[in-house]
Amino acid sequence: MQNDPSEDIQKQIILLENNLRTCLDKGALSRYFAIKTANPEFALQVGIFIVQSINQKYLNQKLTDAEFKEILKKLQENKKQFRIIK
Repeated sequence: MQNDPSEDIQKQIILLENNLRTCLDKGALSRYFAIKTANPEFALQVGIFIVQSINQKYLNQKLTDAEFKEILKKLQENKKQFRIIK
């Protein structure tokens, strides 16, 4: 029997979040889950980026909330900015 692909994806997301729990401090972790609530795709992208950085030895310590915010800013630089004028 084959597993449902959505179940496999859910298991991978759970493993990713467990890895994030070990590499983010309390403030950064709460920020991650707030982002996950608002924008799950972006949170997944950020989580994958952080775990890959740790696996490739670019990061070797727990990320603080300030460092996590810097990573978010870098990942959102390419996002188009809109200015609404009334």
